[in-house]
Order: sequence, then C-alpha cells, then structure tokens
Amino acid sequence: MGKTKEGEKKMEKKGMDKFIGKHCKIITKEPGDDAAHVVFAQVSLIDHNAGFIIIESNRGTGCLNMKTIEAIKPSPKKD
Repeated sequence: MGKTKEGEKKMEKKGMDKFIGKHCKIITKEPGDDAAHVVFAQVSLIDHNAGFIIIESNRGTGCLNMKTIEAIKPSPKKD
C-alpha cells in the first residue's frame, strides 16, 4: 500500500520542524530562473499553512516560499 497525501504532509511537517533554530544551507530556485541560489541562515519559524519559512541571516530577516526550496540541510554557522 502506498502513502496517502495526508501522510506525506504530516511527515514533511515533522521533518521540516527539526530545522527550527538551526543554521542551514538552503538552496532555492525560483520558477523561470535557470540558476539556483544558496542561502546560509538560521530557520526561525516555519508556517506550514501559509507555506513560508522565516530565516535570520547576516543580511537580516527574510522569508522564503517553501515551494521554491530545492534542498535544505543543517550546516555550521558562517561568519
């Protein structure tokens, strides 16, 4: 038996919540762009209902759409 969509969403939420408070390497790709962008930041908040991640980096506070994130992984803090 395969997973249901509901089961996949629960797992996604549980997995993404592990990144809150950690410094991460986040790779994003906007629709229509050829190149991907890399951001090193601390994940402050994840809003699953709205589909956004709030991040803090040396460039300030930002917001990323979860649909544009290609990859995310914990990494050491970059100075």
